[in-house]
Amino acid sequence: MRKGSPNEPINVPYRQLTFALANAAAVLASLYIAFAFDLERPYWAMFTVFIVANPICGAVRSKAVYRFFGTFLGAAISLLLIPPLVDAPLLLCIAVSLWVGACVYLSLLDRTPRSYVFLLAGYTATLVGLAVVNTPDQIFDTAVSRVEEIFIGLICAAVAHSVIFPQSVTAQLNKKIQATLRSAGAWLSESLMSARRPADAHAQQQLAGVITDLHLLYTHVAFETSDVPRSRGVMRALQERLALLLPCYSGIQESVAALAASGKVPDSVMRPLEAASGWLRRAEMPETDCSFQYSNRVEVESDTISVENRRQNPLDWRGLLELSALTNLRKLTVAFTDAQVLAATLTNDRLKLPPHLQQEAAAAGRVPLHRDRGLALLSAFATAGATLLACLFWIEGSWPEGAVAAQFAAIGCSLAATLDDPSKLIRSAIIGILIALPFAALYEFAILPQIDGFVSLALVLSPAILLFSLMQSSERLGGAGLVLAIAFSGGLALQTTYRADFAAFVNSNSAEIVGLLVAIAMSLVFRTIDPAWNALRISSSGRKGVSQLAMGRKFDLRTWTIQMFDRLGLVTSRTAEMGRPQLASEEIDGLRDLRVGLNTATLRDVGGKFGSACCAALHGVLKNVSSAYSSGFGNDRAQAAIEEAIDLGITSLGTEAPSRTVTDGLAALIGLRLDLAPAMSRYAVPRIL
Repeated sequence: MRKGSPNEPINVPYRQLTFALANAAAVLASLYIAFAFDLERPYWAMFTVFIVANPICGAVRSKAVYRFFGTFLGAAISLLLIPPLVDAPLLLCIAVSLWVGACVYLSLLDRTPRSYVFLLAGYTATLVGLAVVNTPDQIFDTAVSRVEEIFIGLICAAVAHSVIFPQSVTAQLNKKIQATLRSAGAWLSESLMSARRPADAHAQQQLAGVITDLHLLYTHVAFETSDVPRSRGVMRALQERLALLLPCYSGIQESVAALAASGKVPDSVMRPLEAASGWLRRAEMPETDCSFQYSNRVEVESDTISVENRRQNPLDWRGLLELSALTNLRKLTVAFTDAQVLAATLTNDRLKLPPHLQQEAAAAGRVPLHRDRGLALLSAFATAGATLLACLFWIEGSWPEGAVAAQFAAIGCSLAATLDDPSKLIRSAIIGILIALPFAALYEFAILPQIDGFVSLALVLSPAILLFSLMQSSERLGGAGLVLAIAFSGGLALQTTYRADFAAFVNSNSAEIVGLLVAIAMSLVFRTIDPAWNALRISSSGRKGVSQLAMGRKFDLRTWTIQMFDRLGLVTSRTAEMGRPQLASEEIDGLRDLRVGLNTATLRDVGGKFGSACCAALHGVLKNVSSAYSSGFGNDRAQAAIEEAIDLGITSLGTEAPSRTVTDGLAALIGLRLDLAPAMSRYAVPRIL
């Protein structure tokens, strides 16, 4: 893009500054309104703004809505639990702990911003309920006050970020999609013409993670007030097309590597690869007409189709490898072209989708991401256990500030529940609190006694608020900025009447740290998980999905593909975190499982279109694939059975008249043979024939 163009994106420092100004305005406005209505704890409104702050205004509104409903639900549960159980402290602590654990479990099963409702409903019950166990008659007033204070903070944040230099999700979404297609096209263009490289693992990891990122980012579109094209079906179709790029590309690699191992790669394969490489390098998103994308792709497909139709009888192994490589190349170009068109339609509703994509987008529904019920259950145990343990310290020690420890134990475990090692994040939170408390003490005991009125309060608070807001606008410092802002706001504990109590300041903040230490202890017991072990668990879930797919159960292939690709992203991120990206191909290989699943689905689709003998052969392949994925690949007899069943399927399908259906079926069988049969083995006509 040329310098000075009116469409040139605003630079990062400007965006950070406008976000910080809007956030500071929201914080000060929430404090002013809370003081004006003489609410009990105005600082709740203050740090609520920091919690929901986000550079994208749609994300602020979505988080505000979910936080309000979560807060309301948590306060309502407090009203139900406190009055009947207040005279039975142990039962009350058990009930509250179980509630927090259950909410954490439910929040982890929904990996979208909606999970915030459950998360807030859990620890809000401790914030409201445990604070009034000594004065249960005030439970209703306290619950209403907390909801009011939080509601004020949410409204101020939503209004400020929507009015003061708003940043729409559309620009972020369009930027991410364009960057994804551009980088994917460049990487594919280069990789098609070269052997496997170490850089490929990093590129595959990025592409695997971006699909989930797009899914989460698009959930905020519903909360946009601007005229943004809204189509969940188009986004789902785009995710599915992006998810197909890696298995198609890796299928080409496997076939070409097998050809190279048995001799020179023929020109009939190299020419289409070169044409596709150049096309991917030049590919751009359509702006006014989608038809050009498809007409441009036809030139790339011409050589591919001619080789697909040139099939030998009896079947030749190298000829089958050619067919497999070119069929995957055709699918790759189709998927990439569709992705370009779908991406352009998301940001330009004047573009008309071709008929096949219109039908798909209209039929698409919600796509649930991978759900790790085992990890969710462990997190629930850790959260409930930490909350209950802190409550026992409170009860047995008659500790006046014990309720604060229980509250922060619940908060620490809840907010870190998605991580393999939550203790790292909780330790960072403790460090942030220890850094922020001296500044809070300086304000509390040295600066605030010297001022009077809201104007002077706003002036002295503005530097700190702007600093924390600027930190939150940075991807690298955002987490640290949030922790410092919350610790600073809680340490000040601003109220309508100034009360300086150093002992209460120390005791309350010490209880926060004790609660987080309890959260660390319980996380170490229940939730410190080796990333490699967790990657194996996620991969095992994917293998189970492949087995069920092969068994013929009813399924939605697009949903299955996106879920498998989501698992691939989770696995590669963990292996990269360990510094062992090769583990994904050595021991887990989720990409192979994705290829096997897609090829299995192809056989299921084409199996009913042939005679009984061919259908029986394909059914035998599916049965053996399902058995292998349910019992493992260590059995040599099972591996030999798979190889023989695939060869029988190839032979049976090879007797059918040439057609696109036969070509797709043969390519699927060859892909299964390359993935599941012993290395360097070649197709041979089964002896039973």
